[in-house]
Amino acid sequence: MSLYSQITVKVEASIATVTLNRPQARNALNAQAVQELIDAFTSLDLDPSVKVVLLRGAGTEAFCVGADLQELKGNSSPDSRRSFFESIANLVRSIESCPVPVVSMVCGFAMAGGLGLIAASDIVIAADNAVFALPEVAVGLAPLVVSVPLADSMSQRGLSYLALTGERINADEALLFGLVTKVVKLDQIIDQTQKICQTIALKGPSAVRQTKVALRELRLNNDADFIYQLSDRSALVSLSTEANEGISAFAEKRPPKW
Repeated sequence: MSLYSQITVKVEASIATVTLNRPQARNALNAQAVQELIDAFTSLDLDPSVKVVLLRGAGTEAFCVGADLQELKGNSSPDSRRSFFESIANLVRSIESCPVPVVSMVCGFAMAGGLGLIAASDIVIAADNAVFALPEVAVGLAPLVVSVPLADSMSQRGLSYLALTGERINADEALLFGLVTKVVKLDQIIDQTQKICQTIALKGPSAVRQTKVALRELRLNNDADFIYQLSDRSALVSLSTEANEGISAFAEKRPPKW
């Protein structure tokens, strides 16, 4: 794995932990961090040993507070601004298209672009100290790019409240809005998130990948015949070597050998 300056990547026991490592800036997204995250997710796409990705911010004060406004202020040309927001879109897509599940672990502040990272993830575990917001309108910006994945992952009323008011909500409110999957105590979040990642990593790797792809397509596809396309895929998955091993292991009451 390449060395990075703004993030860290560690692969252990089939779990890739990607950490946004800018705690001094509350893990804000500067241009370099965005590019490194895109590169990391692209590289993980090609690593067959990875079965799940854990995405987090360094420390417990912040998951990610969105764009680094100091850097954004210094890059004021239309081209530089357009390039930055396009890179945010590319980052969201790289997380969504990651072939394995992405689990976000959220401690402290998760704001603006940070909510885009969360929305692009498959599972979101939030600590009870987590705070969520789309504060863009407070500084004359608009949360347009991140609204796309957020519209797929949370209630429309909840998204409207966050985007139009810029107000903060706590972890329990984020759970009600559908923004997060589960809320746990801060001192338990690492163990709880690791357990979820380990649970996924023990399942049939091809089956998990196929399921993630189908769930994403399901959100995007309004075709009435899509269910029949999935039935064909289900049949193919059921005929795989992996499925045969899983069924045999279940019948023989033993762990499957993936």
